Amino acid sequence: MGRNRLIYCLADYAIVVASDAETGGTWAGATETIKNGWVPVFVLEHKNMPDGNKLLLQKNTIGFPHPFKESPLRLPDWLKEKTAGLPNQPSQPGLF
Repeated sequence: MGRNRLIYCLADYAIVVASDAETGGTWAGATETIKNGWVPVFVLEHKNMPDGNKLLLQKNTIGFPHPFKESPLRLPDWLKEKTAGLPNQPSQPGLF
């Protein structure tokens, strides 16, 4: 779990693809990130999503549409737009 904390904290965003409900590493990492506000958490949202995804969407997360209907090149801007109004946005300095 310590490694997961590091990964979340070094990221700009988290995207949960599939999570069990209230159990497992994905659930633990996502809920800890939500609780601590490390990064915005997106959750893959679709008709057949697992119960964990449904529960995470009831928390302070943002739905990520599946399929993503825009160009993949637009993804960075889309993520920024969806998180623009969130309080306490983390800011990662660039390496270069």
